[in-house]
Amino acid sequence: MAGNIGSPRQSRRMQLSGGSTYTISLPKEWVEELGAKAGQNITIVKNSNRSLTLVPDGGGGAAKGTAVIQSGQKDRGESVKRKIISAYLSGYNTIRIRTRGSRIPAGHIRSVRELVRSTMVGTEIVESSSESVVIQVLTRLPELSFETALRRMYLMASTMVSEAVDAVAACDIAHADEVVNMDDEVDRFGLYMRRNLVLAVGNEGALRDMGLRKASDCLGYRAVISRIERIADHAALVAKRAKFVEGAIDAGAISKIRRLAKESLGVFEESIQAVMGHDYDMGERAAQSAGQVIAEEKQVMARVSEGDRNATIIRFILEDLRRIAEYSSDIAEVAIDENIEAVITRE
Repeated sequence: MAGNIGSPRQSRRMQLSGGSTYTISLPKEWVEELGAKAGQNITIVKNSNRSLTLVPDGGGGAAKGTAVIQSGQKDRGESVKRKIISAYLSGYNTIRIRTRGSRIPAGHIRSVRELVRSTMVGTEIVESSSESVVIQVLTRLPELSFETALRRMYLMASTMVSEAVDAVAACDIAHADEVVNMDDEVDRFGLYMRRNLVLAVGNEGALRDMGLRKASDCLGYRAVISRIERIADHAALVAKRAKFVEGAIDAGAISKIRRLAKESLGVFEESIQAVMGHDYDMGERAAQSAGQVIAEEKQVMARVSEGDRNATIIRFILEDLRRIAEYSSDIAEVAIDENIEAVITRE
């Protein structure tokens, strides 16, 4: 045995027992610190990095307990909301907002209610008073495999892009507002997925339940989620342009916008497929296609007539569509980076 008992790392010799089972002793202090007892079942998880994780049954779950956030009269509502979101992303099951001997500002309570309703998937306010608000996470991890969740988020963002262009072409303000509201759903789903990734990084069982191969995948997928959120943001910006169109955009310009949107969405789809299919070659094709879309956007932008009263709006829309292709290229690069082993050899 190497290392003193207070060290976080120890070396212990395995013993062969009965010809078919290996046994190893555990430091008493470690076991007691975990709250485990003799005779209790221990779950053994074989990790992808060739390590083992021991989890006492009835404990060691992915989610954490209760996070307490102090709220005072001098605190800004936005600061309290940021703390709540951070606690949610960190994996806490219960989030309690309370004060010390004073009332929670009414504005804070309203903002917390709106945050739970519009942003945090699977949460409810289960207790509310002038001195305490308790948010409970009701969903269990994972409700969806990561691939299913990613596909849903992709479909929401992709639909936003198509419908945003339709709204601008028709100068339909009501339709445009609906597209803008969809952005909240994409952000809400993205927050939920990031929470799951945080929990999966530290829990091999959750990682496998989500259908991920290894903990390092979570870094790439977090980047993918972020890029999908940015794509949805630009789709919302395209929709918002509808309010500033004077009369109607020229049919020729609309045709070019639709073509560029279709090509950008093609890159988006291919990049997502590359990530989910762990396909290096498809990721390369998506990255190359993004470069073609960017080059075409520059050509179309150069042909926008200065005399067109909607010239500024058209340029903004073209730029938004180019950014969508660029963010899709970032997603493709995740597929390339994660699957480089498929195309290289080692010496």
